[in-house]
Amino acid sequence: MMKTQILVYRQRDCGFTETSDLTIKEFGKASAFDAFELTVIDLQDEHLWKSDCNNDKLLNDHADISSIGQMLLQSNKCKCIVLFPQNCTYSYCCEYDWQADANRYKRKMPLKDFIKDFARSPIGELFPLPLHICFGESKTCLFDRELHSDFSFSTPILPPVNSILESEASTVSAVRLSENLAATTLHVNDNDDLLAVVDAIFPTETQPARTPDWLEEVDFHDETTRRARMKAIDDQIAFLSEERKGIEEVLSDYREIKSVLCRKDFELENKARHLLAEIAEVDECFEDNKEEDFRFSYDDTLFLIEIKGSNGGLKRQHVSKTYDHVQIKADAMEDVGCSGKLKGVLIFASQIEIKPEERDPFPETQITIARKNEIAVLSTEALLRCYEAYAEGRLTSGAFKETLRQTSGLVSLDAFGIDAADGSK
Repeated sequence: MMKTQILVYRQRDCGFTETSDLTIKEFGKASAFDAFELTVIDLQDEHLWKSDCNNDKLLNDHADISSIGQMLLQSNKCKCIVLFPQNCTYSYCCEYDWQADANRYKRKMPLKDFIKDFARSPIGELFPLPLHICFGESKTCLFDRELHSDFSFSTPILPPVNSILESEASTVSAVRLSENLAATTLHVNDNDDLLAVVDAIFPTETQPARTPDWLEEVDFHDETTRRARMKAIDDQIAFLSEERKGIEEVLSDYREIKSVLCRKDFELENKARHLLAEIAEVDECFEDNKEEDFRFSYDDTLFLIEIKGSNGGLKRQHVSKTYDHVQIKADAMEDVGCSGKLKGVLIFASQIEIKPEERDPFPETQITIARKNEIAVLSTEALLRCYEAYAEGRLTSGAFKETLRQTSGLVSLDAFGIDAADGSK
C-alpha cells in the first residue's frame, strides 16, 4: 500500500490497525493531505450519523467535516478515497430532556430514506459534483475477496464522473470524480479490505515506484529545516481545527439562546424558562399543569409566568390568561389562609417570522389592560437582552426580579437600566 492516512470518526471503534504504511487519525486531528500519497476518509462509523442539535441537515460533527473539505481542496498531489456509509440509522430531531438534563434524539431513520444524493447531504462539503445513489444490496469481487454494499451509484454515470468498479449485479460501487478523488459504497472492515479497494481504485501500475524507507534518513540541503516547518504547519492546522470546532460549538449555543425570538408553544416555553431561571437564579425544573408556564419566588412575592409566542401580535386573551393565573392562585391562597404577594408576568414572542427590528410595537390597548391588572409584559427581545446583560455582568439577578415586581404594563430595557444599543455590539 502507498503511504496512507485514514481519517476515522473514532479511532477506538475503527477496524483498522496502524502499520508503517498506514496512519490512523481522527477527523479533528487530520494531517495535511499532501504529507501522504493517499488519504482515505472513512464515513462508515454509524456513530457519526447524528444530526446537529440545531439543524437536522448538518452532522453533529459538521465542523470537522467542513475542515476536511477545506483540506481536500488545498491538496495538490495526494490521492483521496471516500468510503460512504452503509444503510445505518440517522438520528435527528434533538430536544432537551428535562428529566435526564441532556439533549436526546427523538427520531431516527435509515440513510436510504434520508439521502439520495451525497453531494446534497450532511457530508456534501466534500464533493463538488452530484453523487446520486440508490439503495440495494450487492457484492463486488476484488481480487481474492468479496465486499458488500448497501448502496450503488445511480446510472447513467455522467462525465466528469467515471465508473471504476461494478458489482456482480452490474451496479456501480465505485466512481472517480477527478484524477485524484474517488468514492465507493463498499463496506471496508479492515486493513485487508482497504488494501483491496485501494489497489482496485488506484492500481499499483499507475503508482510511482516505491522508494526504500531509509531514503528518508538521508539529509539533503535544507531538508531538515523544511521538514520542521512542515510539521509546524501541520501542528498549526490541527490547533486551528480544534479552535474552529470550539467556536462552532459556542456559536451553536448562541443560536440556541437566540431562537427564543422565533419559537412558540412548547419549544418557546422551554427556551424562555431556561433563560428566566438563569437570570432569576432559580431551579428551572417545573411541572406544567396547564396553568402558568413557570413560577418562582423572590422575597415575599410569587411570580406566575405565562409564556406565549405567535405569528401575529399580542392579543387581549394573552394578557387575560396571565391575569387568570394570578386570580386562581390568589383564591387558592385565600382558601388556606396563606398570605403573600403575587405578580403575573407575560413573556411574549410577537410576529416570530419577522426580524425583531421590523416587528410592530405591542398594541397600547393590551398594554393598558396589563397595566390596570398589574401584569408585567416582557417581549422575548427584551428577555434575550436581559440574559445577555446578566451574562456580561451588566444586570444583577436581584435588579431583574425587583424590576419585574415593581413594573406593570410593558417592561422596557430602560426599566432594567440596560441601554438597548448594548445589544447590537
